[in-house]
Amino acid sequence: MIEILNLESLIPIEVLTALDPNAVKAVLRDVVDGARDYWIQLASKEFHTTKSEYIRGIQQVQWLSDDVAMISLVGVLPNLLERGMPATDLHDTLLGPQVPTAPLGQPGKHPRKAGGFYRAIPFRHRTPGQGAHGVPMGQAYASMMGQASKKLGKDVYNAAKKLEATVTDPYTKRTKWGGRLDTKQIMHKGQQVFLPKLREYHATDPYAGMVRMEKTYRQATQSSFMTFRTISVDASGTGVGSSPWIRQATPARNLASKVAEHVASRLAPMAFEAYVKGIR
Repeated sequence: MIEILNLESLIPIEVLTALDPNAVKAVLRDVVDGARDYWIQLASKEFHTTKSEYIRGIQQVQWLSDDVAMISLVGVLPNLLERGMPATDLHDTLLGPQVPTAPLGQPGKHPRKAGGFYRAIPFRHRTPGQGAHGVPMGQAYASMMGQASKKLGKDVYNAAKKLEATVTDPYTKRTKWGGRLDTKQIMHKGQQVFLPKLREYHATDPYAGMVRMEKTYRQATQSSFMTFRTISVDASGTGVGSSPWIRQATPARNLASKVAEHVASRLAPMAFEAYVKGIR
């Protein structure tokens, strides 16, 4: 949240006393609108796949009084990006005591025969060059393969879009599963495409078993692409398997502080200086 208040801290008192109160209010409103615009500009440069959701979290200006304005940031993801988050063990987050036990096919954790719990975690893969949600196919290999990862992503997509669709009935909520991607069968110009595991402890490459989820709207049928990976704990709550399932720490971006600093050091002084010059 950003509060724009205390004009004396932004503008010299001798300047304020010389200005018409209505003029001060008008200039201040320009300053606050400029602050919100600047926040959006910072977010556009700072974020990529999360940019749209963060910007949606920046609320319209709310005036609390004639000289106090507030711009709020709402939403879980926007505030997580803004304030940061320490590294998290997802076994605790996704399978901890706060997560309800649910029948198979419903949200929640499911009992293991050997004791403990498990659940399937969906990962959405974005079509290369399109969409706003998920990571583009191939990008997982960017640090390993450079620009060649984009070509790999296209090969994965070309194979995945041919899969028999997985469809969920909108009324019964039952899912009829279609094809699953066998990444050992992906070909490029007659040659097999090799997809290595990203980590030694991974069981497969990131696209193995991908499904094509199909949903029909009034005017079109759209596809999305998902993989599912299982996370589980034993009866003691200890993670099962070699995968660590650790969500890396998210550094705080602190864009609100940068906006407040910009208002105090540049935006407000320049706006009032321009107004004073205009009435001389």
